[in-house]
Amino acid sequence: MRRRSLASLIAVVLTLAAYAPVLAASNGAEDTDVRKVDAKVVEVNDSHISIVARTGVEHVIATDAADTHVTLRGKRVELKKLRVGDVVTVELDPSSQMKFARRIVIGEQPGETLASARD
Repeated sequence: MRRRSLASLIAVVLTLAAYAPVLAASNGAEDTDVRKVDAKVVEVNDSHISIVARTGVEHVIATDAADTHVTLRGKRVELKKLRVGDVVTVELDPSSQMKFARRIVIGEQPGETLASARD
């Protein structure tokens, strides 16, 4: 009886040890019907933007300068700051019949950081 419970305990510990790195590696940011994560902007217009999602599917999303909140580095900016090639997270309005962007978060581009020059 004691061996069986010890074996069961070891099995549980090994299972948890194998499962913990998988949990840590999984990213909670996934695409849903109302949220597109890490999408690349391919077109910017006054009334809409076009993005390519991580799956490779292009989405045309309506925007409005007054109702769409654009965030860059934690600060709200104008829609004009959004450029082609930016990587964004777009949150859509779930109550709208068409795809309408309520919130756009512009991500940091890896090429935007400058290396420091040492003399």
